Amino acid sequence: MLQLRLPVLTARVWPAASAALLWALAAGSVVFWWLHSPQLDARSNQAVRETAAAAGTSNGAAVLRALGQASASLAAPDAQRRFQLLGVIAADSGHGSALLMVDGQPARAFVQGQTVVDSWHLRTLSPEGVLLGSDGAQIQINLPSLVR
Repeated sequence: MLQLRLPVLTARVWPAASAALLWALAAGSVVFWWLHSPQLDARSNQAVRETAAAAGTSNGAAVLRALGQASASLAAPDAQRRFQLLGVIAADSGHGSALLMVDGQPARAFVQGQTVVDSWHLRTLSPEGVLLGSDGAQIQINLPSLVR
């Protein structure tokens, strides 16, 4: 009878080669999924936050118009909660800029006449605060008092 014997070297190589192949496949899988995972940096995180904020908040004026109200504007208490005045740089002539935080987003600087959000515009600046207006509605936002 004919016997087929594998050399001792071959018997040792197969398990080692199989283990090396499995480790290579595992490493390749890790690299593949790492390259296909979303890479988030500060700019993309900001875009995600802005998109989520825009999707999560409804435009109250648009809803009121859709329901048939002729002059749709946000109520003053709602608008007061949306805006937070952090700082004002104002000259006697009314020119300058205001640092406003809107809907909890990072603060931005706005100049007189610029649209702040939706239909709200920065109407006037004073050293004490700003006046915002939208569709006939106006709100005065003053700087918080300094604690001494």
